[in-house]
Amino acid sequence: MPPMAAAVGNGEDQRNVAHYVLSLSGSAHDSLRAQLGKEKYVACGACHGSKGEGNTALGAPRLNDKIWLHGVGEEAIAAMVNGGKINQMPAQEGKLTEAQIQVLSAYVWSLSNRPSPAKP
Repeated sequence: MPPMAAAVGNGEDQRNVAHYVLSLSGSAHDSLRAQLGKEKYVACGACHGSKGEGNTALGAPRLNDKIWLHGVGEEAIAAMVNGGKINQMPAQEGKLTEAQIQVLSAYVWSLSNRPSPAKP
């Protein structure tokens, strides 16, 4: 996620957007701030969806659930809007053996490739 401060506005606007994002998931928020932040959320909605439904193709997580990947609350969300987030897994070479890397890779692959449950 690139820094979005320029698109969202000043610090007050960022805090308002944070409360709007909190409102999408039913988390504790200031309803007046959320109402003020809704219009500015349009910049976020381009990737996260107009209702916070997310977009996996873009790597934009859902905002309308209660799963917070990088911290919850006004301060954490405003910091994300202001600074953005570039997720990158650090290199593991030298930390894991080749066998450990293969086992870990197979495990991670299995998490998204589980067989469907058998139907009776």
